[in-house]
Amino acid sequence: MLDSLYQRALQKRDEINQKISDDFMDADVDPSQYWISHKIEEDDGNCSIAAGDGSINKKNFMGFIFYAIDAECLVFNDKLMKIGSSEIDIIPHHDFVEDRLRNYMGIFEVKNALRALNEHEIKYLLFDGSIMGNLIRPIPMEKRLKAEIKDKIKKKYVPRLVKSLDLDLKNSEVGITSSQFSEEMEEFEDPVNAMIYLESIENLLVIKKLLENKRSVMGISKTSTNREYFDYKIPDMAIFDRYSREEGFSKPRNLRIFDDDFKREEFPVANDFFKGLTFTIFYVRLENHKNILKFELPYKVDETELDQIKKLLGTIKNHSAEGYPLLLKKAHNDVVIKRKDLENLSKIIGFMEKSGREML
Repeated sequence: MLDSLYQRALQKRDEINQKISDDFMDADVDPSQYWISHKIEEDDGNCSIAAGDGSINKKNFMGFIFYAIDAECLVFNDKLMKIGSSEIDIIPHHDFVEDRLRNYMGIFEVKNALRALNEHEIKYLLFDGSIMGNLIRPIPMEKRLKAEIKDKIKKKYVPRLVKSLDLDLKNSEVGITSSQFSEEMEEFEDPVNAMIYLESIENLLVIKKLLENKRSVMGISKTSTNREYFDYKIPDMAIFDRYSREEGFSKPRNLRIFDDDFKREEFPVANDFFKGLTFTIFYVRLENHKNILKFELPYKVDETELDQIKKLLGTIKNHSAEGYPLLLKKAHNDVVIKRKDLENLSKIIGFMEKSGREML
């Protein structure tokens, strides 16, 4: 099979390269009107900075799914401090496993960040990825559950979840707070889906608490498929990356979750809070010829406030190497759960059940 694929690659090489040239390299757009070439001066002012990341991996067995989560938030202010959390458990097979586990990882990441904000004086907290992306992503059970079931969960369980969540955060507990209601979910015809809905609400609640500190928070992404600047068939990031290989940043763009491009149904909790948010996005190259990054601020910055962006970037560059924040890189490397790690964890637990791949 691989031999035929290699042959096919040789046959289609010219055709595919021509497609790349025609469709992607000759974009009919003008990035110069949005890109600001700027030598970013490092700001070595003494301020505390934090960054976090998380990782999740799973192993499918015939009767269940075994998963592991590892997350940490690093804080630097003259010395390096670490806030970490982890979990291993099993969940049943169902239709929304990937969404559910992504929710879990997000909850762990945000709760670590909240601990960092509560326990340290932090100027900037770097969030790996897009906060806005987490909010506009549809809730898995939003259309699966009947309205009366969702209403019952929100009326009966959400007030209790809020109280338990506040207590957990005060006690620096990092875990899935919703899990304490898992046995009570048996009152529903489909307890797993009801539980997933409550977990999704927990994710929204912790994101709200994080964004209440919005002037300290920023999302940083290494990849992005967004097209807010050019509305072209290739992402803005790719266009800016090809246009200039020198330091600089794009003019900021303001986005709202309920604008036409991102319109979604109302949130099951804190709808007015999320509806009132304005995000600012811009693309940055911190060093010449290094990778371009997407920055996302959960508050409004416009083109008249470019000095604010330059100062922010100076601080981030002072804590970066090779054009990428050091704390984000270290946090990522610290938490990665490899397949071998999952195999070892499975052996420690002593799983005897087959995964179905033994004969391969």
